[in-house]
Amino acid sequence: MRNQRLVAAMSQAGLSQVRLAAAVGVDPKTVERWVAQGRTPHPRHRVAVSDALGCDVAALWGDVDRAEAAAQEIVGVYPARRAVPSGTWRAFLAGVEQRFEMHAFAATFLPDQTLDLTTEIVTMAERGVRVRLLLGDPDGEAVAVRTREEGGTGLAGRIALVLAYLAPALGTPGVEVRLHDQTLYATTFRFDDDLLVNTHVWGSPAGANPLLHLKDGPEASMAPAYQAGFERVWNAAPPLTVWPRTEDPDRES
Repeated sequence: MRNQRLVAAMSQAGLSQVRLAAAVGVDPKTVERWVAQGRTPHPRHRVAVSDALGCDVAALWGDVDRAEAAAQEIVGVYPARRAVPSGTWRAFLAGVEQRFEMHAFAATFLPDQTLDLTTEIVTMAERGVRVRLLLGDPDGEAVAVRTREEGGTGLAGRIALVLAYLAPALGTPGVEVRLHDQTLYATTFRFDDDLLVNTHVWGSPAGANPLLHLKDGPEASMAPAYQAGFERVWNAAPPLTVWPRTEDPDRES
C-alpha cells in the first residue's frame, strides 16, 4: 500500500512529510496517509503536490483521472442478472427516449418482465425511439456451440419463440431486427445512455452471471467499447423483415 513513487519524489526534492504538508496546505497526517496507506489526494492536492515536487501527477499516482472516470462510469453491479429487480427493466423500457438496443441470443426473460414487450417496442418506435434488436440465428453455428457449452437444449427454440413474439413489430418504422451468427461474449441492453452488460461465464446460463450497469458519456471508455462490438456484429448481420423466414425456392433440398 505504501506509495514508493511519492517517497522517492519527496527524497529527490529534499522535502519531508511535514514540509510537503506545509507546502500543500494540509495536515502532516494527511501526507502520512498518502505515503503509508497509498491514499490518493483530491485533484487540487494532487496538482499542488506535483508542483511542489517538480514532477507529473501521473508519475506519482498513475492515470488516476482515467481510473476515477471509470469508477463514475460504473453505476452498479449485480451478482447475477436474475438479481436485477423486474421493475428496473420495466422502468428502463418506459423511460427510453432515443434508442433501445439489444445484443443477445434469445433474452427470453425480457418479455417476461413486461406485460407486452411487442406493444412496448411499437409504442416507443412511434414516439421516435430507434429500436435495434440483434438476436442469434437459431440455425447458426454460434447458437449450436453455445447450446453444447451450456450442456442443454432448446436455445434455438427459445430464439424462435422470441422472434415469433416480436413478429407483429417487424415492419414498424424505426424497428430493426437482425440475426447474427457470432460468438456472444456478453449480452447487452442499451436504454439511451444506460448500458446493462450481462457477462458470460463458460458453461453457465446468462441469468446466473454478473451484470454491470454502465453509464455512457464523454469520459466513458467501457460503454463505447461494448457499443463498438455491437456495431460490428450489427453491420455483419442480415436484416430480418418477416418471421418465420421463407425458404429460398432455388435452394437445394
